[in-house]
Amino acid sequence: MMLSPDLVGFVKEGLGRGLSRDEIEDILVRAGWPADQVRRALVGFADVESPIPVPRPVVSTRPREAFLYVVMFMALFVSAFNLGVVLFALVDLALPDPAGVPSEVIRAALRLSVSALVVASPVFACVTRIVRRGVEAQPSARTSRIRLQLTYVTLFVASCVLVGAVTVLLYSFLGGELTARFVLKALTVTAIAGGAFSYYLRDLREAERDPRDTRVPRRRDPLPAIGAATVAVAVVSGLVALGSPAGQRRERLDARRAQDLRVIARAVDRYEATHERLPATLDELQRGSDVQVAITDPVTRDPYGYETGEGTAYELCAVFELATTTDERELRRGRPFSRHEAGRHCFPLRAERDRLDPAASR
Repeated sequence: MMLSPDLVGFVKEGLGRGLSRDEIEDILVRAGWPADQVRRALVGFADVESPIPVPRPVVSTRPREAFLYVVMFMALFVSAFNLGVVLFALVDLALPDPAGVPSEVIRAALRLSVSALVVASPVFACVTRIVRRGVEAQPSARTSRIRLQLTYVTLFVASCVLVGAVTVLLYSFLGGELTARFVLKALTVTAIAGGAFSYYLRDLREAERDPRDTRVPRRRDPLPAIGAATVAVAVVSGLVALGSPAGQRRERLDARRAQDLRVIARAVDRYEATHERLPATLDELQRGSDVQVAITDPVTRDPYGYETGEGTAYELCAVFELATTTDERELRRGRPFSRHEAGRHCFPLRAERDRLDPAASR
């Protein structure tokens, strides 16, 4: 907050007339001026021997400092957000929910957020160190306007997240929907937002304390070390959960094969509904389908296995690289393509018109 010109003028006049700083402060406080504003006005003039009051240099933000502060807080927001996503994904993988998001989607989000953390966290740490050195060299830089503005923005965002997390937690508790997954996620959000709020509130208080004490505080804050350790553990845990890049590629290829089989199965349903019989081969299905159907393996280019049975029964086969666990939602939909063994695996199916969209079955 800018000081009143009347206050600054009175302080300057008093110092010029030889009044001591304590006398000026006592007069202004008794007159009703806030003590912190009085001290800020006094510290605006250097305590040196001079026939006239000498103003201290005003802290100005240079383009380099503005750039560093913007990068620092941007990296902070990116790191905090992706740390939350990583921890959420680890909770989802450790405590799977049959009605929740598919595991492949969770792993994709985990992979993206781990990558963002690996990039953004070191950037935040390095820029913070550069800014810290600048403050140590020039303690008055702590009161830089852009630094204070971005700090207030961070406090506002963190406080909104905290209020929202507590509100949702209480709402779920009152509704009897409190689960271990939800509690862990709520605690994650609270810890991240609360840590940022606590750290920057302390930093703000240091910047707005008695202006005559411009020394950089020497007391070490444990929050940066705790935050760095949390990020490191989250990244390592995420990498362990994801597995090796080669394993990830094999999983994606198997997911592609499973998706191809889903498309083929839907195309068979449509074909049977239109022609009242099953296609004899996948080539016939591909020629008679109104949607694009991939009938070959994405790597080997060998055709997927397809055998017709009695009535509307048929079988689809593919060669998978990895074994997977059961996806209950896929089983409920009658498409158990997410459950297969490594190697050649066949799925016994039956063309069913009731699985088609109403518009597609007409």
